[in-house]
Amino acid sequence: MTTAAQPQIARLAIPAEDDLSDKTKKFFAATEEQSGFVPNWLRAFAIDEGHFDRLNAYLFPLLQGSPDVATSITRREREILATVVSVRNGCSYCHALHVHELGEFLHDPWLAHRISLDHREVPELAEREHALVELALALTDEPGEVSDAAIERLRDLGLSDVDIYEAVQIVAIINGTNRISLALGLLPDPEVFDAGATR
Repeated sequence: MTTAAQPQIARLAIPAEDDLSDKTKKFFAATEEQSGFVPNWLRAFAIDEGHFDRLNAYLFPLLQGSPDVATSITRREREILATVVSVRNGCSYCHALHVHELGEFLHDPWLAHRISLDHREVPELAEREHALVELALALTDEPGEVSDAAIERLRDLGLSDVDIYEAVQIVAIINGTNRISLALGLLPDPEVFDAGATR
């Protein structure tokens, strides 16, 4: 009986682990220890380690929060923004990964999937969260159409200008990583699906 060939994880050649720098190897090892696997996007984005380092230095503080920024944007809100933007862009890789990450964070995969389908039909979300999602979708679809009224609504809901600025950056970087992932044709990680879960 023949074994089906494993599909490529990206359109471009992914560096072998032996070809990675010690810094990137340690980063991958720490990721695997924390998450149980090394996501395909990390392997693919490490095609050039200079770009990899610069992107991650910007991306991770936005996704996880940083003590250097006085902001009220929560980790839950960050994951919601990453999820809805990835779905809107039709990035199957990022869609699968961020819905998984949101479900893990919420301890509720069902809620994460419902948010990804249509936030307007999720009463568990706060009005502030709905407003942030609407800003994210506007920035993704028609960035030039973001209105003064949308910004004022966020202020009225308690967000500072620093909060709004950070939310805009989160949306912008996710739009960027979505486009990189789409161009690379990233294969979704089996670990983010129930059938392939390792945890």
